Amino acid sequence: MIFEKKIKNLLFFFFCFLGSFSSVAAEEPLLKSLSPGLNEIQIEHGGYSRRLLVTAPKSFQSSSRYATLFCFHGAGGKANGQSLRWARYADSRRLLVVSCEAIQPMAKWNFKDQFHNVDHDDVGFVTSVIESLVAAEITDPRMIYATGHSSGGLFCYRLAKQTDLFAALAPMSCGMAKGDHVPEEGTRRVSIMQVIGDQDKSFHGSSNEKVTMYSADERINIWRIFNQCDARPTVNQPFEKITVRTFSNTNSIEVALVTVAGEGHHIQRDLRDKTDSIALNFLMKHRRHTTHSLAK
Repeated sequence: MIFEKKIKNLLFFFFCFLGSFSSVAAEEPLLKSLSPGLNEIQIEHGGYSRRLLVTAPKSFQSSSRYATLFCFHGAGGKANGQSLRWARYADSRRLLVVSCEAIQPMAKWNFKDQFHNVDHDDVGFVTSVIESLVAAEITDPRMIYATGHSSGGLFCYRLAKQTDLFAALAPMSCGMAKGDHVPEEGTRRVSIMQVIGDQDKSFHGSSNEKVTMYSADERINIWRIFNQCDARPTVNQPFEKITVRTFSNTNSIEVALVTVAGEGHHIQRDLRDKTDSIALNFLMKHRRHTTHSLAK
């Protein structure tokens, strides 16, 4: 009886592994067929059809590897908005922009276990796309970045805690969930830049029966301590109303807070363009240093 149970368990894990391998293998031809400009791709993962908008620079060649930016929309959104926001940098930065779409119609990222009763495997979905892009020799595994707005920003914090795939992340206009997004044993040190308006409701933190959110200062301090960065930041004001505080360590890991004075959850366009440029400069100066298999 015990022997039969062991055999069943082994077969279960074997077929799970095989299914996972087949999913990644099936994605590679789709991603290898990328062309310059906008590419719309549907990928099956975890029983759902997932939509990606992938923008490649005009100079794109499938024989080259590219820095890759993953971007995540807010709750109720679609991939189009973040694609339009970030794809304009594809040519000037020689950047592959991957705008991911949450499962419709709710379109909420699973940034916290059981939050909004969303339990689909968004972390696994993003991981499989990254592994496929690297396997297709399109993405440089040292230069993978992430950003997201609101719910998408919260999801960035989850990715920072649970994966070792990114060189740096820039969550925007969002909170950070107490407990679920706090780095722990097994979390890899990674550079993070939070962009937020000081009138955003999540700037000062919040608490309700579902989730407690840290304030901007609290979340930055949590990651600063975890990343072993200096307690005293470098402070600069590159534009009117925009202040950047950056904490660094001796291993080139940084934690930064970009505050936009007088702005709420949706930062006005001219200021947002400036903070997007600041965030992209921050992201792309970092490289991923890890023993993860992607580095091979």
